[in-house]
Amino acid sequence: MLKKLDQIRQKLSKEGLDAFLFSSYSNIFYLSRFSSSNAYIILTQKDIYFLTDARYYQNAKEKLTSFTVVELKNGLKGLKQFINDLNIKNLGFEKDKITLSFYEKLKEGITPSLYGYEGFLNEFRISKTEEEIEIIKQAVIKIDNVFKKVIPWIEENINNNLTEISVRRKIIDLIFEEGGTSESFPTIVASGKHSAIPHWETSNELIQKNAPLLIDMGLKYQGYCSDFTRTLYIGNPDEKFKEIYNIVKEAHIAATQKVKAGVPIKEIDFAARQVIEKSGYGEYFTHSTGHGIGIDIHEEPRIYKDNEEILQENTVFTIEPGIYIPGYGGVRLENIVVARKNGVEILTETPL
Repeated sequence: MLKKLDQIRQKLSKEGLDAFLFSSYSNIFYLSRFSSSNAYIILTQKDIYFLTDARYYQNAKEKLTSFTVVELKNGLKGLKQFINDLNIKNLGFEKDKITLSFYEKLKEGITPSLYGYEGFLNEFRISKTEEEIEIIKQAVIKIDNVFKKVIPWIEENINNNLTEISVRRKIIDLIFEEGGTSESFPTIVASGKHSAIPHWETSNELIQKNAPLLIDMGLKYQGYCSDFTRTLYIGNPDEKFKEIYNIVKEAHIAATQKVKAGVPIKEIDFAARQVIEKSGYGEYFTHSTGHGIGIDIHEEPRIYKDNEEILQENTVFTIEPGIYIPGYGGVRLENIVVARKNGVEILTETPL
């Protein structure tokens, strides 16, 4: 992180900023590895300050030895006073992470000029360190284990009025058993025709027999997310399901084979999309092929046909093509991969 702090400070200089105020949970965690519901980080050319209230102050002071930890009193008023006491001229802030109300209150009576930025740390967070990759790898292993355990449980309980929400409840229990701290997003359990809705909201409806079952889930571990999707068929798969499953699998493999640091990101999406379009299902693939993942479940880059950017080494992202047929159901297959200098590293171990 020290190396990245130097790089961030270079960006401050380039932008003509004396300091930057970070207020979003994910960027504060990225810089400090400390979890707090009420904290700010102020980075200057010489110092890095961690400001938090009395609930977190002692713990932060013990753990964040490379920070100047400040107990924040009087909320926003105290924050503004601290900023004014720094005697700086230009202060950057995360305009995409705050409310209009917060900004209007922040600018009142503050000495430095304020400059808002969107995604100020994105360029640093896209390429993961080996430490970050190892944590994500552990999160991936844990969600793989959850899947291995929940499938036999579904088979055992399918005749007991099993509902989508009861499957999600079991998945949450298994996440904690595996050492996860929470879901990384609300688990999607989509049975039958519900699987044709990519972000179906898990319901109290029964798991259908002789129908697709899509499970999209992830867990958080040491502050980082995993993301995983598999689509099953409860009963004997019909020919339609076999057809679209094999097409999605082929698309997934084609996209994965394109992954390598230095390739245009759009080529990964195109590889998957081309397979699905040539099979006659192009209109039923309605989202991008993947997304970056890390502290947040959705990070840069978006793996999409319009993304002209070059894939950076050590970018961690999902590959998740799908086909969704209204009234019938859908198939999505998702793995997490790492772009390496010489090709792809697939973190997800569950077979397609």
